[in-house]
Amino acid sequence: MERRADLRKSQKSGQSLDLQSAPKGGSPIDQESQAGLVRMAQQEDILSNRVPGVKFVLIVISARGIVFDPGALRQKVIVSYPDAVVFFQTVLGTTIGMAPPQEVDLIIDLTGPGERQCWFYAKKLRRMARVVIGRNAGFFRKKIYDRVFDEKAIKDSLPVQTLDRERFVQKKLFQLAGVPFLPAGEVSLDQGKSIALELPGMQRF
Repeated sequence: MERRADLRKSQKSGQSLDLQSAPKGGSPIDQESQAGLVRMAQQEDILSNRVPGVKFVLIVISARGIVFDPGALRQKVIVSYPDAVVFFQTVLGTTIGMAPPQEVDLIIDLTGPGERQCWFYAKKLRRMARVVIGRNAGFFRKKIYDRVFDEKAIKDSLPVQTLDRERFVQKKLFQLAGVPFLPAGEVSLDQGKSIALELPGMQRF
């Protein structure tokens, strides 16, 4: 627990972690174990963003890049909020599927910078929900939304390709809503040659 707390503290402060560092009184941690601890700390941070008492969720689909289809998004939200009903709208306010109620518990607004949208859409969304999560895009969002992912502040480190950038940012928005995405497995280094060199010679056999 102490190790995971140190990992979360390092992540929030932006400090890099030494993959060969060891816990107090212990031996060095291998890279795979270290990466696992980092993922555990990240998952705990995401789960701490859960909104209590969520029954209705509205997701505003980005027009810039639909990297996750509505079915997949609904499934991910329901895993985190089993009692929730999920609705979808476009950035122009057009309903996709069932129409949402006038009041919802949680809105995840995927509207990105420069996207065409109806007038004062952000304020309308703000009036509809208890908790609204979105991007630093358009008018008012950064001031009136409860949680905002400010991609403009890290624009130099974002992926260059539009779909890759949208995938990264939209995952961050869902994480702010307490909806985790399963981490992809990491390919470790091929140690076949180094292991073979460390084996004893076979001349005596």
